[in-house]
Amino acid sequence: MTDNDSELNKLRIEAKNIILNVGDIIIDHMADIRGILLTRVRHIDMVEDDVYLWEVKRFNNKTNEPDSTIMEEEGLKFSIAIGTVEWHSVEQDETIL
Repeated sequence: MTDNDSELNKLRIEAKNIILNVGDIIIDHMADIRGILLTRVRHIDMVEDDVYLWEVKRFNNKTNEPDSTIMEEEGLKFSIAIGTVEWHSVEQDETIL
C-alpha cells in the first residue's frame, strides 16, 4: 500500500465517522457558500443501492439571497474530511474541520 492509498483510507474512515444532522451549518470554502442542512432524503439508486441526499438552504456571501440545493451525503462528508467544507454540528460542542 502506498502512502497515497494510506492517506485516502484515513480520509474515508474520517468521512464515515461524520454524522450529519438537521440544523448543521456548512461552509463551502471553494464556492464561498454557507448553508444549513434541512432534510435528509433516502434515494434508491440502481447502481449504488441506497444513496442519501441533503436539502441545503444556501446563503451566498455575495448576494445574500437564500436558495436551496441538494447535496449527496457521501460527497459532502468527504469534502468535510478533506477540509474544503467546514462543518458546525448542532450535536457537538467542537467544530469538526
